[in-house]
Amino acid sequence: MMPIARETRFAPRAQIVRRRLLPVPGRVCVHVGDRVHPRDVVAEAEVAGVLRVVDVARAIRVAPGASVTRGTALASGGLIPRRVYAPCAGTIQGIEEGCVFIREEPRTLSLTAYVPGEVVETYPHRGVAIQATGALIRGAWGSGGEHEGWLVVAAQSPADALSWERVSLRHRGAILVGGMLDDPRTLCRASQFRLSGIVVGSLHPRLREACEQSWPAVIVTEGMGSIPMAEPLFDLLRSLHGSAAVLSGAPADNGGPPELIVPFSLDDEAAPMVAPRPLAVGVRVRLTREPYLGAVGQIVGLPESPQQTAIGTQTEGAQVRLSDGRKVFVPLGNLELIE
Repeated sequence: MMPIARETRFAPRAQIVRRRLLPVPGRVCVHVGDRVHPRDVVAEAEVAGVLRVVDVARAIRVAPGASVTRGTALASGGLIPRRVYAPCAGTIQGIEEGCVFIREEPRTLSLTAYVPGEVVETYPHRGVAIQATGALIRGAWGSGGEHEGWLVVAAQSPADALSWERVSLRHRGAILVGGMLDDPRTLCRASQFRLSGIVVGSLHPRLREACEQSWPAVIVTEGMGSIPMAEPLFDLLRSLHGSAAVLSGAPADNGGPPELIVPFSLDDEAAPMVAPRPLAVGVRVRLTREPYLGAVGQIVGLPESPQQTAIGTQTEGAQVRLSDGRKVFVPLGNLELIE
């Protein structure tokens, strides 16, 4: 049996299926065969309002079951004449020991399509599966939710740091691509100008907490530190400069890695889809662990028996020739196929 590499981190053209599921039962708003756009609502659910407790300790003026609006007087009187008002709109659930329990009005939870594509399956009361065609980039780390915007490559090379001077008001709503991110001022300006996202090869560890608390979604393709973005990935993103894209820093629907998707036309069937394929001599791979993290090379051999690693263990792997000419043995788990 031929060895299979880990799931490809980036593919110039792939068939992508995303399942969109509600966290609670609801209703599906689309049908199989419908074409949707990222902001289209595909399912909805009604979520019960939060139960609020108001300590009044005065003459209560409302009764259980009554509806109230924000500012409705709940109680008055006492040693110091003062009224207590409802902090929100809702329904009085109960009154006990001087406390009024208010259930906030229910709210509607809307689930959007996230990717433009075709609905290929529906799950009653839960959600849908959407199929799209596009370039797919998976990150090693990410933060933030789902956003869409125009892809803007603001770096000259895979090792080019994304400096704060390159972030301006004209990038509002854009997804900015850089080689590395190590300046907190870049995050501040990205939040100030409401960028949709940032995609970089590596992130300085001290900025991790700031990314988790900032507005734009952030996707890191290589890891923490000062690691240039893999050159094939950078070349792919540069070729897609100006394209509409969607990204998710922390996917919640399938628990998968952070990702960037650059959708193609639904009617564009000119190129074949990328499908998983076995490793073979001659294919290009990306190394995903130290001491060769982020390096790109070519497989020159596939030993039939387990080989000894640098730490003394025996494992299956491949002989890889790096771009600098070195030939190293790499465990299969530390390889990603470059399509």
